[in-house]
Amino acid sequence: MKKLIIITVILIQSVLLLAVFDDYQPSAAARGFGGAYTAVADDANAIFFNPAGLTQHKFSAKVGFTYLNGQDYTEYKTLACTYQLPDKLGNIAVGGRMLDVNYEDVSLMSEWTASLAHAITIMKDVHSQVSLGYTGNFYRLAFDGEDAETAVGLDLGVVALLHERTKFAFAVTNINQAKMGDENQIDLPSKLALGIAYTPYDMVTTSIEVKKDFAQETEFMGGVEARPFEPLALRFGVHQNPATYNAGASFYLQNLEIDYSFTFHAVLPSTHFVNLGYSF
Repeated sequence: MKKLIIITVILIQSVLLLAVFDDYQPSAAARGFGGAYTAVADDANAIFFNPAGLTQHKFSAKVGFTYLNGQDYTEYKTLACTYQLPDKLGNIAVGGRMLDVNYEDVSLMSEWTASLAHAITIMKDVHSQVSLGYTGNFYRLAFDGEDAETAVGLDLGVVALLHERTKFAFAVTNINQAKMGDENQIDLPSKLALGIAYTPYDMVTTSIEVKKDFAQETEFMGGVEARPFEPLALRFGVHQNPATYNAGASFYLQNLEIDYSFTFHAVLPSTHFVNLGYSF
């Protein structure tokens, strides 16, 4: 009986803290920017934010891990890899996100998303570049003792770089408004993000973004990245709705990259996020 009560409490807390397939910000760098990453995304994790940004890398991979809101029963893991195709065919990427709610080695709830993306540069000259990307997502949700539910969604993104200093971007997640379930259907999150990133100096980038979901909720976010010297990048950002304050850093050791971020929430416990990446 005691074990059942504990499991029930954990499940209730999980539902309160985490919406199904919510925007968990699956990148330490993105969290450091306060989530304002749609125009900045230029690594393998761009598959989760704006697939058009995948054109910025030839071949790279990143893995990530965190306990969401500092709860050790909510493990969140990510994996992303990108590869440049020959003959100007663009870049492809694969990615995965997995959230597990566990108690005494029992998976009470799990949700994972498998993603496949393609990005291509549709226009490029001396002063500008425009890229387009799209991602197909396969969603799977399972509760202990219940049959798993699945769905398929599509993301779309565009990024325009002007004079090597300014990026304008937009991205739409779940553009087909996929639903999960037969009788009691769950609406998967569908959001439109508009972002601007500006690099006034070679070692400084600022980014602002507004994101609106199709349920009429709006989020505002912004952040800045500074590189005081070559191996180190520092980031600070804020996010509204929910209100969070974020800080992070990246360390570059030849082809290896280590990203860290800290997210402070006014009500919920804080989140530490770590990414490990490698560029080939």
